[in-house]
Amino acid sequence: MGLRVSVLGQLTVVDGAGGVLPAGELPRRARQVLAVLAARHDRIQSKDALADAVWGEDLPGNHAGALEHYVSVIRRRLQPQGSPANWFIVTRSGGYLFDTSRAGLDLAGLRQLVRKLDTLGPGDPEQLRVHEEILGLARHLPFPEDPYADWAEPVRAEVSVAAVNALLRLAAAALAEDAPRSLRLAHEAIELNPFLESGYHAAMAAAVAMGRPDDALRIFERCRQVLDSELGVAPSAELAMIKQSVLASRAPAADPAPAPAPVASPAAAKPGERFLGRLTEIRLMVEPGTPPVVHFVGPSGAGKSAFLAELGRHTPGRIGIGDAGPAVGVLRLSWLRSVLTDLDAAPAAIEAVDRALPDHPLGQPDLELIAATFDRPEQVFLAVDDARDLDAASVAELAWLSGHCPGLRIVLTYDYPSQLSGRPLAGLGTPVVMRLGPLTAQELEPLGDPGVRELTGGIPALVAVARRPRPVASAVAMQVARQRTEWMPPLAWELLRVCAVLGDLGAAELATLTGQPVTDVLTCVDALVHAHLLRECPDGKVGHAGTLVRAAVAEQVSAATVLYLRKQLAAAS
Repeated sequence: MGLRVSVLGQLTVVDGAGGVLPAGELPRRARQVLAVLAARHDRIQSKDALADAVWGEDLPGNHAGALEHYVSVIRRRLQPQGSPANWFIVTRSGGYLFDTSRAGLDLAGLRQLVRKLDTLGPGDPEQLRVHEEILGLARHLPFPEDPYADWAEPVRAEVSVAAVNALLRLAAAALAEDAPRSLRLAHEAIELNPFLESGYHAAMAAAVAMGRPDDALRIFERCRQVLDSELGVAPSAELAMIKQSVLASRAPAADPAPAPAPVASPAAAKPGERFLGRLTEIRLMVEPGTPPVVHFVGPSGAGKSAFLAELGRHTPGRIGIGDAGPAVGVLRLSWLRSVLTDLDAAPAAIEAVDRALPDHPLGQPDLELIAATFDRPEQVFLAVDDARDLDAASVAELAWLSGHCPGLRIVLTYDYPSQLSGRPLAGLGTPVVMRLGPLTAQELEPLGDPGVRELTGGIPALVAVARRPRPVASAVAMQVARQRTEWMPPLAWELLRVCAVLGDLGAAELATLTGQPVTDVLTCVDALVHAHLLRECPDGKVGHAGTLVRAAVAEQVSAATVLYLRKQLAAAS
């Protein structure tokens, strides 16, 4: 066995005989050079790029000479008997490369395992074995010395995603036969990513399977507190429904009574399965003359993902949908792989995606293989959900495909057009931007529920839960409100609170109650109206657009605050 370098956890180097080499004794900068080369082992690093990662804006006067010195130190300390023929840090094209054919690297092994997962079909028992191997490597995040360095952050995210996915997959597999192990794995996933609800769902399911419903409720409460304190949002409707199921199972049964509701899986009880409205937008896409690139925007809860799914029902076999949200590191083209899979692409096209390097656009031969998927007599759609964070390489690939595939139509979704400012996606152009606003009363008519428009303000996410139990509807309403205001000044949330407890108010009244200048109040009012949380009244006042959000926000205001605000309003009248 040859030299092996481990960067998952503390930096460790072991020689062919199993002896530990003094990697920890290397100078700090030398360890950083080695770490950056390991993180980017799949591509040559120019001296300028390497120096930029190691020193940032504090470049030494002769950074090229400094790098040569540190590379020499690494070679002398870790390969004292080495030579250019077997050095694992190779000088190439004026830069350096970590050659994984000369030294093993645990990060490279992890990336190979992640790629292998993509080659295994659904239900393949080999998947569990690969997840076990991934977990064996990824339990510790890389580069603990540089947790906030720009070059380290994407790799840490990549490893974290792989580890959490493995933990959740193994937790699900162990649930039926070894619930305690399932619970342990779920808790590990939560520790790695405390903001991912899937971990809490898995932990609650395991606790229920062990006959410990109180533990399941404590897990839910931990999730609620983390999301509220760190992100300012409530747990999703699905997780709230699981909590209600657990509470129902604990309640003493009356006679006769239905059996306790089972804990729902993530795929079960999806709200809003009936699609409403959006006829104009659907027609735009399916009728002849569809623009080559169309952007669909709308704030959280506007139904962008549901719209793509509905478009798929109108164009069966002609649309591929991918989610760009989790696309990081070697998974940067996971969205494109999903698109090609949906469209039954040739194996060679999917292999071309699997060969892609992080931050590097695909070469023309690979793009031509992929383009063959879209070479059809009828229009074919490439849809990317949550597209705002697509990297420059992905945008370049989309531009090439758009220019070389006459029948291809690209559909992109994200929250607001302003989000593209300074992002690579802006380079693709925005020839057609369609805003998914609230559903109108006419669009909601098929529900046969005339009160749903007043409840929800037409926001699709709220329409889906309008008649669900109050805790579920309230949790979704609070989440929508928080997500739609997260980019606004704190004053915007204060205006929502004041209108929630006092009703419709004018700008001057809001300025008096909040102690803020009228100009600042009006700026926030404009943003809240644009986000469809407030509505404008005929008398010039503003109030909540839907009673679900109003009630959810009002529940967060104490009686003492309500009394104080009423006295302030009376004094100002």
